Amino acid sequence: MKKIPVQKNKEYIVDIIDNGFEGEGIAKIDNFTIFIPGAIKGEKVKILVVKVLSSHAFGKVLEILEKSEARQDIDCETYKRCGGCNMRHIKYEDTLKMKQNAVQSLVNKTLKNKIEVKQTIRNKKSISL
Repeated sequence: MKKIPVQKNKEYIVDIIDNGFEGEGIAKIDNFTIFIPGAIKGEKVKILVVKVLSSHAFGKVLEILEKSEARQDIDCETYKRCGGCNMRHIKYEDTLKMKQNAVQSLVNKTLKNKIEVKQTIRNKKSISL
């Protein structure tokens, strides 16, 4: 059995290497995946591991050491409590690219003949730029 390289309630400094389909940051420590809500690809963050499973873990951002250019100020007081919009801390144009990449990854995993997913169409009513 492979040793799990992280422990619950321990702090780590990680590089966010990707974002999941719900916008959560993804980091790896010794090839062990950690999902971190609120983190963005390209960031370096200090995290607290809050849950460890045999195949992956979940962390919480304690401090952003290096910010992504995709990060924006949150314009909603209830954002962290509400859960209605999980990517409000990411610039809208970047969320469109993330959604395209998520669909592309899912398509590539399931189809024998690979296809290219077109750009995500922006909401015409969106006021965020």
